[in-house]
Amino acid sequence: MSNKFNSKIPPEITATLGRMRRGVQRYFIVDGLKYILAVLIAIIIADFLIDKTFRMDFYQRLVMLILGAGCLIFVAFKRLIAPLMSRLSDDALLLELEQSHGGMNESLISALELSRMRVSEGANVSAKMIQETIDTGASQINDVEISSAFKLKKMKINFYILLILFSCFGVGVFGALTNDSLSIWYKRNVLLQEVQWPSNYVLNVEGLYEDKIRVAKGDDVSIKVKVKEGYKLFPESIVIEFKSEKYNKSEEVLAGRDGVFISSPTGSMENAEFRVLSKEFETPWYPLEIVDRPSLDESISLDVTFPEYTKLKEKTLSADEGPYELIDGSTLKIFGKTDKLLNKAFLKIDDLHIDLKIEGSSFNGELNGDNLKTGVYTIHVEDNEKGIFNQTSEMVGLGFNESPKFRLRVINDIKPKLNIKTTGLSGMIVPGAIIPYSGVIDDDFSIELVEIDYLTKEDTGDRRELSGKITPNGIKSKLGSKRIEMDGFVDLAPLDLAVNSRFSLLFSATDNNNITGPNVGRSTKMLFRIVGEAELRTDLLRREKEQRQLITESIKKQDLILTDSGAIAAELIDIDELTRENKERMATLQKNQKNLGNDISNVVRALKGMVMEIKNNKLEEDDGILQSRLNEKVIDPLVVLTSQSLPSIAIELDEVRRINDKELRSVKFKAINESQLYVIQTLREVLIHMVRNEGYQQALNLLYEIQRAQERMNKMTTKAKEESLKNVIEEKRSDPLDDKKQTIEK
Repeated sequence: MSNKFNSKIPPEITATLGRMRRGVQRYFIVDGLKYILAVLIAIIIADFLIDKTFRMDFYQRLVMLILGAGCLIFVAFKRLIAPLMSRLSDDALLLELEQSHGGMNESLISALELSRMRVSEGANVSAKMIQETIDTGASQINDVEISSAFKLKKMKINFYILLILFSCFGVGVFGALTNDSLSIWYKRNVLLQEVQWPSNYVLNVEGLYEDKIRVAKGDDVSIKVKVKEGYKLFPESIVIEFKSEKYNKSEEVLAGRDGVFISSPTGSMENAEFRVLSKEFETPWYPLEIVDRPSLDESISLDVTFPEYTKLKEKTLSADEGPYELIDGSTLKIFGKTDKLLNKAFLKIDDLHIDLKIEGSSFNGELNGDNLKTGVYTIHVEDNEKGIFNQTSEMVGLGFNESPKFRLRVINDIKPKLNIKTTGLSGMIVPGAIIPYSGVIDDDFSIELVEIDYLTKEDTGDRRELSGKITPNGIKSKLGSKRIEMDGFVDLAPLDLAVNSRFSLLFSATDNNNITGPNVGRSTKMLFRIVGEAELRTDLLRREKEQRQLITESIKKQDLILTDSGAIAAELIDIDELTRENKERMATLQKNQKNLGNDISNVVRALKGMVMEIKNNKLEEDDGILQSRLNEKVIDPLVVLTSQSLPSIAIELDEVRRINDKELRSVKFKAINESQLYVIQTLREVLIHMVRNEGYQQALNLLYEIQRAQERMNKMTTKAKEESLKNVIEEKRSDPLDDKKQTIEK
């Protein structure tokens, strides 16, 4: 008996096993796809409902997408990949096939097992029996339907379910292409695009620049949200969320009366993001970008150029100080440099807006003319950045955090100041008088012209008015300086002024201001009345009487002081130390003595003025009798009293008040009384001379009145002769007989 047999698995069994394996794979694929599609559809439905209800943001949608994809991968691996990767044994397949078919008495599994056996030579095994068993199994397997080993009903159900799921998925894909809601879900949750679900309103954030808000560092920013035009409904409130590296916060904002939502001011010190949420709408996250404001690299330069006529040098000012005084007509040059490129720069004062030139990051400009005015100038700049101001959404460039300022005070070139007055004249002058003047003219820069304007108005007759200009003598050599000393006179003789008229002088000075001027300064008007010599002499005599009366009163005062000092000396003759009451009496006595000296000094000044008035009105020659008598007999003695005697007496009275030795005090009082007696004697002598001079002056005035009356008579006689001669000539011209006789004679 041969032990040899075919050790290979019969091809019939191998083919059957292959068919069974393919059947199992089909089952796993259908079952796995069913679960995958079911889970996918469930995820889509859940994500659709959640997103449409809660309006998830980008990151929430991204998380949902990752979770859905992870879930699909898990189901695919669990229900499809893992089963397909697992391998069923041949034994298990044949056992399942024999069990489902029945009546095969394990012939198939026996044939499979025996065909895989390796029988060695000489083994005590019947090869023929083995071969017959294998052949029997191979022959029986051809009659077996492998479908009996599978649950065909379940497989059909799974297949139909898969078809249904595929149909639903296909409908979903088609809906994503045609239906707005599915399309929005697909774009939002699969493509992760920022697409909004349909709502009853759309919220717009104002102030966006390139989908972000740029704000200056340190400024407070308020987010302003409005409902887009065309929508009638708007939410009652919205939520604005902020997030940055350091903080996350949200704020609920109620709608204002105008339907505008404005958040509370938020400090802007670092970059952040924000978005706006409502029940039906949400915005994407917008960046809140913090931008540095421009700042000065160096201090602002202010260079002032004064008008050329001032001859002042250019000057550099500091913007941190002031106010600075600039002469009207000056030019102020402004320069500054910042750390950022600029879009524009301008100056602002009150309502005036002055543009400055821009060169990169620097600015410059000039102030002159109407732009140069008194006030506070503020420098504003705008860089190329864009941002928003607090509580507004106005797009503007960023400026200085604190705008630099400088203050100016524009002053006018002051007109020349004239301090000129006449000396040695009263309000009455004669037609041929001279008017002396003295004083000074001051200007800030230069005096170019000095003139004297005169005006005369007659009080009688035709009441003519005459005016003209007089150039002061020697003034040309003094022009061009800042200060001119004036010392001269105006001679009225060439003007031929009429008696009983009014005359005025006015000095004027013109400066060199060729920008806003020239400026003309004027002195106080000097008013005079033109009178005859007799009237002036009468007035002088009247004033001399007034001074004589003052001298008479001074004699009485000095006599009283002499009496009081004698009484005090008698009371203190036996007293060494003075009491307080005695010292006060002597102090009063000293005061009265000083006042008397002042009174006599006033008289001296008045008399000297009268002497000058006589001289300036040419009432007599220089050193005439009247002037000589007043000077020698009246003024000079009074000058001695005011400069020597009276001050000496006052000093001695002060000294005697401090002496505590009665004998020394008595000696001092005796010397004081002698000096006081000398004063009284001198005043009386002066008074006598003034009385005598008064008589002389009255006689002289009478002589002048007689002379003036005689001149009037001569003028009247001459005028009568002229009128009589004129009448005779007219009568002869009007007689016709005389004309005929003259014709015959000829």
